[in-house]
Amino acid sequence: MSPPGRAHRHDAVFAAGLGVLLCLLAAAIVGGSGSGGDRAAAVPLTVVATGEADVGADGALRHAGGRSRQSSARLRFELPPMQSDGPYWAVWIPRVPVTALWLQGGDWRSARRGFFAAGESEEVALSGGYLIPLPRGWQGPVELDLYVQGVAAIALRPQVLRVDAAARVERRAVAIAVSVYAALFTLSLLSLALYTAARDRTFLSLSACATLALLMLAGTNGHLYGMPGLRLLAGWQAHGLWTLAFLFLASWLKLVQHYVGARESGTGAMRSLNVAVLALLAAAGLSLLDLRLFDPVLQPLVALGWAAAGLGSLVLLVDAGRRRLAMAAPLAVVVLATLLLALLRHLADFGVVPELAATRYGFQCGLVALMIVFAVGLVGRISEYRDQRDYDRLARADTERRMQREAARTDLVNALQVKLRQLAPGDIEWTAFRLLFDHLLPLLPVESMVAVAQGFHGRELLVTHPHAQKDRLWLDLDRRLLVLKRQAANGIALQQPVTTPEAVAIEAMIPLRIRAPAWGAVLLRRRGAEGFTSDEMALATEFVRLAQVQVEQAIATVNLRRSAELDALTGSLNRRSIDQWLARSFIEAERDGQPLSVLFVDLDRFKSVNDRFGHACGDHCLRAAARALRGALGEGDLFGRYGGEEFIAILPGRGGAAARQAGEDLRAAVERLAVEWEGQSLRLTVSVGVATRRDRERTPAATIERADKALYAAKRSGRNCVHVAPAVFS
Repeated sequence: MSPPGRAHRHDAVFAAGLGVLLCLLAAAIVGGSGSGGDRAAAVPLTVVATGEADVGADGALRHAGGRSRQSSARLRFELPPMQSDGPYWAVWIPRVPVTALWLQGGDWRSARRGFFAAGESEEVALSGGYLIPLPRGWQGPVELDLYVQGVAAIALRPQVLRVDAAARVERRAVAIAVSVYAALFTLSLLSLALYTAARDRTFLSLSACATLALLMLAGTNGHLYGMPGLRLLAGWQAHGLWTLAFLFLASWLKLVQHYVGARESGTGAMRSLNVAVLALLAAAGLSLLDLRLFDPVLQPLVALGWAAAGLGSLVLLVDAGRRRLAMAAPLAVVVLATLLLALLRHLADFGVVPELAATRYGFQCGLVALMIVFAVGLVGRISEYRDQRDYDRLARADTERRMQREAARTDLVNALQVKLRQLAPGDIEWTAFRLLFDHLLPLLPVESMVAVAQGFHGRELLVTHPHAQKDRLWLDLDRRLLVLKRQAANGIALQQPVTTPEAVAIEAMIPLRIRAPAWGAVLLRRRGAEGFTSDEMALATEFVRLAQVQVEQAIATVNLRRSAELDALTGSLNRRSIDQWLARSFIEAERDGQPLSVLFVDLDRFKSVNDRFGHACGDHCLRAAARALRGALGEGDLFGRYGGEEFIAILPGRGGAAARQAGEDLRAAVERLAVEWEGQSLRLTVSVGVATRRDRERTPAATIERADKALYAAKRSGRNCVHVAPAVFS
């Protein structure tokens, strides 16, 4: 994910962009509110209630609403003398959701205007108001009655304007409406495209929310019913508007829920959101039923829904801001501003506050700004997803590289153990470094590799890759042997530039850990000025160390065998070697804090074999049993003949259940053994006693005693079994 600093920079950039956007919206609203010339083109108007209507302080006619309710008011104004070629006068009323309205005075009566029948009148499809032209010859004092019918409670604010001034107001209203609709439509399509690309459900929620906002605003402005194919929605009248409002609020809450991640805010917040969404959907369904019983409560429910959805969104966004979610703080600011504009719009609809441009158009522009902020935040989230995906890909590549290197390390150790065990002492060092180069080269591309040493186990060493350039590489090394010796004596891996006749190269030197005056090093050369990374140096150092450790172990094994410490009959370690290895193993186990187990293995009824078939047969059985036992042990385990028909196994690093399992493996290996002697098949079994070193046991005596007691317990239990101390002995 993006670091917090980047999120803060995104917020700062957005804050600047939001400021520019709000300035543009403010300019559009001011332009839509009418210029000084338009106000000069209006005449003073007095509104007097004559029926069940109420007139506010700002001259607005308040219609209480109801299916059979009709409100009326008297309009009084004075028209100046009109020139013959001058524009005539008209009454202009901002569009509000009424079933019908008309003017009547004397013998003159205007045509009926209807909010939900815009397509049937002479008005344009995106008209911002009801334009009722007055007869051209009228001048002086005029009194007209305004009649209003409709279900919704609204406030009408008629104005008397010249027709050209009313046309300018209409054009500005149309421009604002077109801008709002185009922005929401574009955002909806863009969100669908982003959902297809990112597969993030939040983009789908944004598309649904923007679409419902477009339908709701088109219905609120009365433009929805003038569009072909949508005039059927006029049958629900005000109930259709309330339904769209409930559906938009439900989609808004789902959008906020997806954006902030309500699951991270807690199950309580998620449950409350889901309940609120279900309540809004239920209110929408109730409104669609168009029942007269619910007419008085649905319109206040819309206002309550706006307040609840806005406050709930603010709570979630503030919590998301504390969790440092990108764009949460700007979103909270825009939600608060939109909520306040929606409140002003509802108050203006009820005639509580005067209608200004900010109350009529600010709410619509605020919704557009809100959708834009959501879109910007989600687009920013795509970059975070991309950064996280890149991070995951790099992490996966790093993990795969580590696994590859670990596999190569294991392969190198296995190859060294298998190969070096079979070699004579003079071939061990050369073969080890040749295997080192073969395993290191696929992981560390270099031009050449050289292993050079003097006095390494009393020998000179030179191993090169590629082997065909051995003479050239030796000539290059011969000139700087003294320098390399001093560098290797420091025991620190380093890299430095070297100049060759062909080009400049970088050479890494990995010293061998050899006791002075002997010295040795592995040299890796790469063409060009690009050096070895610390990771590459660590890899090369580790592989060199492994090769040297395996060489030392192989040499030690050879020396051990050559020191005549093997039992002549079975080829396993003799009693003296076992005692030495026991002492050394106990010291190492105590130092490293590792478990160590000792297993005594004794052939069952071996005396009867000697008595029946002779000592030659007994020796043959001892050799066969020793081979089987040695083959059942793991790498690193020690095995020897302790005396007579008794053997001992030392298991470094294993205790408890692992040691017991090893005893079972030894027992089973002998039991499966088929020994042939002079045409007869002999069956051999062994009893095994197991003991594990206890804490603070630095010498093997106590452990050997427990293992010996466990062995005799196995004998007494019927032989061919494994007993573990102290399960039997305290």
